[in-house]
Amino acid sequence: MSISTIAQLLSAGTNLVFVIVIAVGYYVMIKLYRQMATSYDRMLHVTEAQRTAMGRPQVIVDDDYSRLPEVDIVVRNVSQGAAKDITFEFSSPVESSDGTIISDLTYFKDGLDFLAPGAEISCYWDHLESLLPLLKEKGLEGGILVTARYKGLARESYEATWNLKPTIYQDDRYVHSKGIQDVARSLEEIAGDLKTLLSVDREQARGGRDGDSSREVMGRLSGKA
Repeated sequence: MSISTIAQLLSAGTNLVFVIVIAVGYYVMIKLYRQMATSYDRMLHVTEAQRTAMGRPQVIVDDDYSRLPEVDIVVRNVSQGAAKDITFEFSSPVESSDGTIISDLTYFKDGLDFLAPGAEISCYWDHLESLLPLLKEKGLEGGILVTARYKGLARESYEATWNLKPTIYQDDRYVHSKGIQDVARSLEEIAGDLKTLLSVDREQARGGRDGDSSREVMGRLSGKA
């Protein structure tokens, strides 16, 4: 075999090896690109899911026991997305012991046009000690189901069902905590009593009468302290 033939064979072999290296490199590059594209798509999907979850409205209907023994019903939008076209459906009428049908209130009966993120609407239901016998009489110890249907701003529809069940507190002891309105009312009464006390003291100073009236007012103040 001549030298030129050997050189041609070596050149052909070198070219073949080069082509194989290029092909393998191209295959590896394509594979890495597809892996990167898949990871990027997955990341976009997760980000979009998080964005959608944050923007999705979440309307709940809750029996609020923060003022026990008073029981309230609260409609809340607990999400960062606004809710619109909200309707409510009750499995049984929500009634208080004085005969008021809470579920017939306008915003329950006709629905709500809009509820902003974090917004809530609260109404008084009943006193627990009066409400529990009423629920037992009507066979509603298991609670009253309320289904809330609503839409997001993009008009996607949602639905959730909640159970109003005050009987869970029938065997519990509770402490009635004063809210800001109760505190404000107490301060107004104390201010009124102080004004009366000053007036009584001035009258006593002018007329020389005994201090029975002022002691009576001081007794009331001590009871509110």
